[in-house]
Amino acid sequence: MADCCDDAQAHEAQFLAQALARAHAQPGPAAEIVDGVPCCAECGEAIPEARLAAVPGVGLGVGCAEELIRITGGW
Repeated sequence: MADCCDDAQAHEAQFLAQALARAHAQPGPAAEIVDGVPCCAECGEAIPEARLAAVPGVGLGVGCAEELIRITGGW
């Protein structure tokens, strides 16, 4: 028999699955490759290796991504 904690855990799992599906459905802009280096599609600055490793396929640097989210509320 499920209790309130089980229900909360099920809701959390459903919320996470939906959020991940939305994130994958809207990948954002692709990085520009300049001399073999992935660069931000917005400002042209090189995207750090740590960001590329943390967010595979990312096309924006942290600052530009934060600005985009601030202005649009998302991608």
